[in-house]
Amino acid sequence: MIASFGLTSLVWRGAFWGNFHIGVFSGHLLVRLILVGTERIGSRRGGIEHGGAMTLRSAVNRKAGGRQVWIELSLLEHWGAQPHGIPRVTQNIFVQSLSRQDIRYFYYHRTRRTFVATQDIRYFIDLAAGSAAYAPHLLPGGLPFSNELGSADSVFFSEAGWDHPEYLGALLDLRARHAGATFQCLTHDLIAIRYPQFFEHDFGSRVRVFLRGLTKVWDRYVCVSESTSRDVRQLLDPSAVTAVVRIGDDIGREVSCVACTGGLGPYVLCVGTQEVRKNHILLYFVWRRLAQQLGQACPKLLMVGRPGWLSGDVMNMFARDPVLSGLIEVRQDISDDLLVGLMRGCLFTVFPSFYEGWGLPVGESYFRGKVCVSSNTSSLPEVNPFPELMFDPYDHQEAFEKILSLISAPSDLMRYEAEIPKVFRPQTWSQFFETLIDLVSE
Repeated sequence: MIASFGLTSLVWRGAFWGNFHIGVFSGHLLVRLILVGTERIGSRRGGIEHGGAMTLRSAVNRKAGGRQVWIELSLLEHWGAQPHGIPRVTQNIFVQSLSRQDIRYFYYHRTRRTFVATQDIRYFIDLAAGSAAYAPHLLPGGLPFSNELGSADSVFFSEAGWDHPEYLGALLDLRARHAGATFQCLTHDLIAIRYPQFFEHDFGSRVRVFLRGLTKVWDRYVCVSESTSRDVRQLLDPSAVTAVVRIGDDIGREVSCVACTGGLGPYVLCVGTQEVRKNHILLYFVWRRLAQQLGQACPKLLMVGRPGWLSGDVMNMFARDPVLSGLIEVRQDISDDLLVGLMRGCLFTVFPSFYEGWGLPVGESYFRGKVCVSSNTSSLPEVNPFPELMFDPYDHQEAFEKILSLISAPSDLMRYEAEIPKVFRPQTWSQFFETLIDLVSE
């Protein structure tokens, strides 16, 4: 469940957004905002706008009388210069949507327990740029979303509503009031239902209750993989309507790998949150055997990711095992540019996860021309173009043999790298968004 663009230049003119141009250069965004008119905002009560003129964008859309597409701005507390996991995806959807003038936005106001339609998106751009911190009192006001939503509109939801007790009730009420609108949701995975052992009890229970409570709300599940689409029909609703949109692989800019990897020596890279589902325990046993067999020729294991749940014991083993002394390095909260440099400088990457919705680190690795040795479960065969470089995540011996083979035979590794452009189909975040918005607009 994990690539993001940084906002490198924001030019502000006036109080509200008018027309703008957005360009993508080497994974970074340059946003130029040129005001074409200032708008009057009506009186506000409790942060929700009541009356007053609409902004130019919303007025033009409503005058046209067509079907309006709405995008939910979600997981805002995790947006910023270095988002990870699902927030990476929701932030990128917003950033890519800035190139369109026909989209409107809404969000769930957690303290007011209601959905709000907003035209002032300055704060959300600041969040994505990392120049503002999330705080409920800083959220822009707006109109009650239920009053703005048209009977034929299409609404795209993406909030992790299980973390907000009142969200489910607000969503069910919205659905009841707008039976004619099309409700679609971004669906990453159903791991909490399929594998509850990978989650803390309270969290997993909340997710399961939330997901199962919404089977009659969604008109379509927009899934990030064929694997997730199958899980929706198997675990939630056999008659569910699903569609699959492949998410992007491009992150950061090309930077000098020498500047990023100085002093590391040869290393293998693993990107992912330090949590039990990511299966770092397999890497512990594999690297212990590699150290014993290869001695001084054993490459380092560089793990990049924030601490998560149920992983403390294995990370302690990495840190304290004398056999692995000098062979393990852990980094967290690094920039996307630095991550690209680390990818470019590694021998190859590894991704031993037990189960994924998609598997962004695998796609990001191949996008940068680096082989990834990964597990063979869930969506990962959809990402990894080399079946022979995949292993059963429960089989430490198989993983050891495949990783050892690439370390011991550099010519084989070079052959695989040469094959990547022929067998891997890259996807940019821009391509993902265009496919997504076409689907949601149907």
